[in-house]
Amino acid sequence: MTTLALISDLHSNLEAVEAVLRRIDSLGVQEIACLGDVVGYGADPLPVTKLVMQRCKWTIQGNHDWGLFHELDDFNPLAREALFYTRAQLRPSLFRIGRRAAWEFLRTLPDRMQDQGCLFCHGSPRDPVMEYVLKSDGFLEPDKMHQIFAMLDRPCFVGHTHWPGVHRPDYRFTQATDDHREFQLDGPCVVNVGSVGQPRDGDPRASFAVLDRNRVEIHRVPYDFRRTQAKILAAGLHPALAERLARGK
Repeated sequence: MTTLALISDLHSNLEAVEAVLRRIDSLGVQEIACLGDVVGYGADPLPVTKLVMQRCKWTIQGNHDWGLFHELDDFNPLAREALFYTRAQLRPSLFRIGRRAAWEFLRTLPDRMQDQGCLFCHGSPRDPVMEYVLKSDGFLEPDKMHQIFAMLDRPCFVGHTHWPGVHRPDYRFTQATDDHREFQLDGPCVVNVGSVGQPRDGDPRASFAVLDRNRVEIHRVPYDFRRTQAKILAAGLHPALAERLARGK
């Protein structure tokens, strides 16, 4: 088995993506996979998509990637506004021929992948694009977790919640922290790799994971979020999308 770096929820944050790719390179990890949400929220959908196309072994579809091509009634106002911006930045035209490859790449992403003896999806095994597996589901939604684990005979890696950690078969969630960021994989579990471009666990550093046989390690990487914030504001996106990056919320 080859060591595999896992990135997710990049959300058009070029500075975070570049910082994470530098860290992955410094670790000597040669294969990278992306668990979706390449775009959305941020100001740099085209360069981020191009980097994913260049660097990732495979990429699966996130809900924001899906939203780029569908109705946005179920998206909150901030996400909807950012996706309208993303469409304007990526949609091909006679004067934007160079964007067609990125547009088609995002349009044709698969909704799940199997690799390294594991399952990979953006949301959950039940609904690989849209369903959240929340850290509170173990005690608030045990029936949901029972149905999810009934579908698993191996580790499943997800993103979507932007909150890194592991759900075990007892449905308890163990959060990844600086003091607890390595997990052994000894059977069915749901591993959230966190978010590169918009962390929400109170830590503003970009998050990604490295899978090495039966072990996964969560890494955190600082990046110049002030530069990202300035780009978001210059693009005319809602200031809340910039402000939240400093808080990791």
